[in-house]
Amino acid sequence: MFGVRENLLDVFDEDSMDKIRKWVTPDIKKLSLESHLKPLGEAISPITCDVHVNWKNDLYAEVLVITKDDQLTKVTKTMDQLRSRLNDTNFELFEEKEKLEEAIQQSNRLSAPFIQLTTDTALVPLFGDITEDKMFTVEDHLLHSSQIGETERILFDFTGVGELIHEGTYVLKNIMTSLYYMGAEVVITGVRPDHVKNFQAMQFHSKINFMNSLQQAVRKYCGK
Repeated sequence: MFGVRENLLDVFDEDSMDKIRKWVTPDIKKLSLESHLKPLGEAISPITCDVHVNWKNDLYAEVLVITKDDQLTKVTKTMDQLRSRLNDTNFELFEEKEKLEEAIQQSNRLSAPFIQLTTDTALVPLFGDITEDKMFTVEDHLLHSSQIGETERILFDFTGVGELIHEGTYVLKNIMTSLYYMGAEVVITGVRPDHVKNFQAMQFHSKINFMNSLQQAVRKYCGK
């Protein structure tokens, strides 16, 4: 298969070198082991074989190399194909994961839109659960939008809010506090009875105002 070679190691695959060096030694008079030969021609897969060694003395050994049958070659080829398909599947799953994460980010951004009601008053209607990831996603957008134009007042409406997650509410509290320090009046509307305990625990800034409903706030700040 490989022609005349000066060294036995010349025909073995690189990954099998250490095994051959370790076991083909005069200290072990007889042995049989499985190994791999170098690929032949344009093939890329090593050739699996059985190696039988019988030492006559410390200087001379008979070595018989028998390649495995075609069935093992077929199995190996099938395994390589499966491995290739698995790699493709993993890449596809990675792409789908990225698309899903982007969709979640987009959903989070839409859950707290910045709506300019009048020249000086804006509305941020919140939707869904108040989670940490969601609030971190909308933080920069809300802070940036508040500095555009002449916005003096921002209404945060909780009518469409589900559960207040502690970590998310903490981030939202920091956003509102930052808006206050940046010069905007912050008004919270639409808080449900089951939200009250969470708000009390978070101890919102005393300058942040609360009103019963969004309608009441719109009538007060946006005219009749």
